[in-house]
Amino acid sequence: MSTTILAQIMGPVLVAAGIGFLLHPKFYAKIIKDFEECEGLTYFAGISIMILGLIVVLNHNIWEFSAAGLVTLLAWGSLVKGAIFLIAPNLLFDISNALMKNSGLMKIAMVFALAAGGYLSYAGYGYFV
Repeated sequence: MSTTILAQIMGPVLVAAGIGFLLHPKFYAKIIKDFEECEGLTYFAGISIMILGLIVVLNHNIWEFSAAGLVTLLAWGSLVKGAIFLIAPNLLFDISNALMKNSGLMKIAMVFALAAGGYLSYAGYGYFV
């Protein structure tokens, strides 16, 4: 799996999610609540996120200060998040709810998502990798 393809996929998704949260934080708070109330959805999300993280980690485990390193970091994050969904979902919900209550911290996280997504989009669509 090439860094370019992964950056082209991850970049726009992070940008869209970051913008979406900044524009509609109540909608995203409802999504977290829906996850808490539906164990099947939580389980399916955990399996899906962990599998996607594993696929990228097994094919693109490049640790360097570049778009490749950011892709790897995000893949490992997905792997860990998926495992937490499966092993300790309440921990993830507690963290998510705490972030949602602290709008400043959540905005910082979304700005990071926008910056990471913007960088990966820029890198993935041919400017520098």
